[in-house]
Amino acid sequence: MGFPDTACIVFRLSQAVYRPLFEQIWGSDSFDIKWPHDTEDICDTPGGAAKFGSDTQPVKLKPEDRTLSDNDYDHWAQSISFFERGDDVSPFSSKFDAFLANKYTLTPDEQAGYDLFRGKANCNSCHLDGRSTAPTPPPPQGKAPNSTDTDAAASTRPLFTCFGSSNLGLPLNPRDAIFYQTTPDFFGFTANPFGFGFRDLGLGTFLRSGPGSWPNPNEDWIQYAPDSDGLMQVSTARNVAMTPTMCPTTEAPGPYFQKEFFHNGYIKSLKQLVHFYNTRDKYPFSVTSGHCPAGKTEKVDCWPMPEVPATMDMTIGNLELTDHEEDLIVTFLQTLTDGFTTPYPDRNTYTGVCMIGGSAKTQGNEFLIPTPPLPPCASAICGVPPLPKSPIP
Repeated sequence: MGFPDTACIVFRLSQAVYRPLFEQIWGSDSFDIKWPHDTEDICDTPGGAAKFGSDTQPVKLKPEDRTLSDNDYDHWAQSISFFERGDDVSPFSSKFDAFLANKYTLTPDEQAGYDLFRGKANCNSCHLDGRSTAPTPPPPQGKAPNSTDTDAAASTRPLFTCFGSSNLGLPLNPRDAIFYQTTPDFFGFTANPFGFGFRDLGLGTFLRSGPGSWPNPNEDWIQYAPDSDGLMQVSTARNVAMTPTMCPTTEAPGPYFQKEFFHNGYIKSLKQLVHFYNTRDKYPFSVTSGHCPAGKTEKVDCWPMPEVPATMDMTIGNLELTDHEEDLIVTFLQTLTDGFTTPYPDRNTYTGVCMIGGSAKTQGNEFLIPTPPLPPCASAICGVPPLPKSPIP
């Protein structure tokens, strides 16, 4: 939305056709706020525009009105939370949920993929499945977990995320639109004035109240920025394979529905995603995307250097999975798609075109573009104390 003030959300709610529903739940006096005459103009201006500088409350409300607005904002967030927890958004209607309810038996390949997911591949240490990660046997049996999990299952439906953050070591993606949004828009807002001097430090940027980030609400957190550079929130693994029915898979040769994975869209298939976790540290090259050496294939046996190297998660990168084991994990991930026990009524409304051909291993490589020579990381990003642990390339 890009609003410059939380009060703008409340202002828009007060004008919405569903205002009576909000008042029915949260009180008929919810919007008894005296709005300043310039509220509309302020709320029409993106929050990142230089016009407001560092002012996060440009709508000048009286204290009692600000309190009411803040309460409405919290109630708005609660309402969204209740909706997202409801069956319309979170139905828990996948094959895996049916399996947990003893209403579906995983196929041999699906079960093998699940055993790898919570064992040798160690996926469920971050993408929590309600079980523990199978313990690691002592040498020389193996370096990764592959024993049997004998712990009790959690008493709640697993969300397949730990709600934490991690730096997986992804390379800079030169196809990301942010690198080209370098000029002011109609409102005078420039998303990225640094061009290819931009680096996505993720949580570290937030802790420093850096470009494009809302101000850090607690200055005591700033000290943790260097350890948090490059960390991105761990997404749920649920519905990663969801597609419209006419394009039944995310994987080439298809017909497939092209998706993008991870925070910058660098990975184009679930096969590539698992292969990255498996071989990031087996095939590292000190190059940027689009510049793998001759005889090497990007995303197959060449992984370009990470955008933020100092804080990489080293629990992944060389899992010693076979090619077939990677495929089995993809098969398991496909069991996490909602709509199995209760199909979505509108899944057939997609009017786009499916893609056909190629291989999931190299899917999307035909659209790779060479990363241009990179200038140093902009000082407004990497020069803000406390400085990153090591220089960002």
